[in-house]
Amino acid sequence: MAGHWTKQDEITSLRTKRAIAYGDTLAKIINRTSDEGWDALLPLVDTERFVRRGNERDEEKDWSAYRAMLDEWHGASRVYNKYLYRATEAGNVVYLDLDEHSVMPDGSESSLRSISIYEFDDADRIIAVDVCMGFHQPK
Repeated sequence: MAGHWTKQDEITSLRTKRAIAYGDTLAKIINRTSDEGWDALLPLVDTERFVRRGNERDEEKDWSAYRAMLDEWHGASRVYNKYLYRATEAGNVVYLDLDEHSVMPDGSESSLRSISIYEFDDADRIIAVDVCMGFHQPK
């Protein structure tokens, strides 16, 4: 694939590393390669201010509603992989350009491209995640 892709081992920014660690923790829990639960995300997040927005930005989930959504995802997925293509940081915001792949318990698969936008507070805790998803066309 052509392009100037981010090399994860060359990332030096604390906020970008924290955004990636957030996604890595989600993957470990979904893939059941860790006994940790969603509380493993707490050191990275300000739960009092946290908001998660999706494609349309017309629905916001607070931390409690987001955890319920994560529980549903955990029950409906057996494999989750993500591949970083680009990471960009501007001020207190980190943008991750990812390809994501999931396998459901019945063996069905889904693949999508996402832009995840992480907003941080002055203590470098995540206070918002916006996820814009575009599904890949079947080949």
